[in-house]
Amino acid sequence: MKYFALCFAGAVLFCACSDPKQPATSQNDSTGHADSGTAAKSHFFPVAEFLEGEILHTDSALVALKKFTIVNGHTDSAFIQVPEFNQLALEFVPRELADGTFEKNFTESAFQDRSTESVTLSYSTESPKTQLQRVDVVTVPAVRNQRVKSVYLEKNYKAGDSVILKKLYWYAGKSCDIATIKMVNGKKAGEEHIRVVWDYTPEE
Repeated sequence: MKYFALCFAGAVLFCACSDPKQPATSQNDSTGHADSGTAAKSHFFPVAEFLEGEILHTDSALVALKKFTIVNGHTDSAFIQVPEFNQLALEFVPRELADGTFEKNFTESAFQDRSTESVTLSYSTESPKTQLQRVDVVTVPAVRNQRVKSVYLEKNYKAGDSVILKKLYWYAGKSCDIATIKMVNGKKAGEEHIRVVWDYTPEE
């Protein structure tokens, strides 16, 4: 685990430009798992820096930003400008990732699928003081090295008499999704799904 964390920490600038890192060596079995017990927290993958790099690259590129909003099964779509994109993208860099509490309150585990050579770094917390509850970083092999494919964040917090669950997906260089679920007395009271797309190339 420490090997992967060290690789990713030293390569975040390359990842942000889709220049991947060294892939993990395949073994005969199909899957592998490594626990956070042997990983130094100072070597956590720099999630905030990676996402900030992606956001800066996207809002400075000459790309069309199309927003899809889905509420109660109804979809509206429209092209948006950079300021609105940046406002939505702020959801992906909560304060917990940047104020020093991420490494303090979260633990790391890793899962490697040796059949595909993909690696998932998972961060979770039991702290009731943080809205951010989970982060998953998925990497896949590229031409020379490993690259970040996606980042998933999960938030859970109270708003009045409601509990808000947010599931956020960032697909590197392609799109982002924000799903907001409102719960009242343990029952779903509303759901909204926002997707912003800037790369329309079909997924490989």
